[in-house]
Amino acid sequence: MCTSFEDDEKIFNSLKAGAMGYLVKGESMDKILSSIRDVYNGGAPMSFSIARKVLQHFEKKLPEIKGFDELTDREKEILELLSQGLLYKEIADKSCISMDTVKKHVGNIYRKLHVNNKVEAINKFNHFKN
Repeated sequence: MCTSFEDDEKIFNSLKAGAMGYLVKGESMDKILSSIRDVYNGGAPMSFSIARKVLQHFEKKLPEIKGFDELTDREKEILELLSQGLLYKEIADKSCISMDTVKKHVGNIYRKLHVNNKVEAINKFNHFKN
């Protein structure tokens, strides 16, 4: 794609539609010719300003874990112990609470994280920690 448009919508729509590169008009003839060769050889040439926009779009951001901030310290502690593979009984003993209390906390964790089971909760928790 060689165009004068630099807005995000046109850039990403072009790339989604199969453009193998994206050059902004005004590039030198040498750059255009080398870009054509790059595409032929499997490359994906882009003008610097476009490459910057693409990289910013895909920049790794901290994962947003819906509901994680709503967890109490005790719920976070229990989730951490669950992620270590402890059973409810072991968590109860270690935390000096009853198994029913552990189950109540786990139910609250599921509700706040919008998950349906322990595996989903642990996966979200581990994703958040990394």
